[in-house]
Amino acid sequence: MKMPRTFFLENFRLKIITAFAALCFLSACDDGKNSLRQGYIDADMLYISPESGGIITELSVKRGNTVKKDEKLFEIDRTEYLAAYSEAEANLKKARAELQDVLKGAREEEINQIKATISKLNAVYELSNIEHERNMLLRKKDAVSQRDYDTAKWNLARDLWTLNEAKQSLKVAELPARKDQIEAAQEAVKAAEDSFAAAKWRLEQRTVFAQNDARVFDVLLRKGEYAAPGNAAISLIAPENVKVRFFVKYAEAFKLKAGDKVEFTTETPENKYSAVVDYISLKPEYTPPVIYSQENTEKLMFMIEAKPDLKDAAILNPGLPVIVKLLQTGK
Repeated sequence: MKMPRTFFLENFRLKIITAFAALCFLSACDDGKNSLRQGYIDADMLYISPESGGIITELSVKRGNTVKKDEKLFEIDRTEYLAAYSEAEANLKKARAELQDVLKGAREEEINQIKATISKLNAVYELSNIEHERNMLLRKKDAVSQRDYDTAKWNLARDLWTLNEAKQSLKVAELPARKDQIEAAQEAVKAAEDSFAAAKWRLEQRTVFAQNDARVFDVLLRKGEYAAPGNAAISLIAPENVKVRFFVKYAEAFKLKAGDKVEFTTETPENKYSAVVDYISLKPEYTPPVIYSQENTEKLMFMIEAKPDLKDAAILNPGLPVIVKLLQTGK
């Protein structure tokens, strides 16, 4: 099975640490006046994997590419998640429409129908009122029977009651639903909004973006392969994660401190770079067989890590050998 470049980088890193530590012990590092130390460029990789598993349907970068923050790296199959998103969106629209319906009361068509009925009943009431007034005058002149007068009076009362009933129906129709119905509709909207937000988030996670400006160190999975959560599909090198590793003797390790500056060169000596000490190992990388004597204590080698300028880190490749010059030891 073909091993990814990351595997070989880790093996190379172990070999180069051992080689440099031994080389420093056997070479000019024994000379306390020599301020040059051998080291190499290293980096803490960013291993990018999807939030949830699936087939890679789109791969947007290649090995060696430079990417910006929020730039698309790859996409996982979205079919199932897109369907869930569409369903959640439809449910949210439905819940919101139902809430608006209970808030505004009856439909406009129903209200218009009640208003038309009120207009008719009002006309009937006016006619009954006219008939009643006419019968009152006639009754005073004894020109109409008591029975006809009572009938006209009863008709007026009936038509007034019917008209008032219709007006009350209009008021009820224009009222929103009961408080408990409104609260239930509001809760339904909130639940639908939560479901929609979750479906949207899950859909968005199917597309993976760069979280930092970085270089693509390796593409570990290809289009059509299955990417699982926690299983890196791409490895990135961010400039802020690039560092210079080198080794110093026991006495020098205790003179160095975080924040000290060093200079280093690559295979092209005219290209000089600067870095700031960021980490001093608490344990030796190399120990002789017997460490109880002063002579053997001086042979202990400690690993130092320094961070180069970000503009330089963007072009320095892991594994690149460097020569480091100490600038502030002894101060």
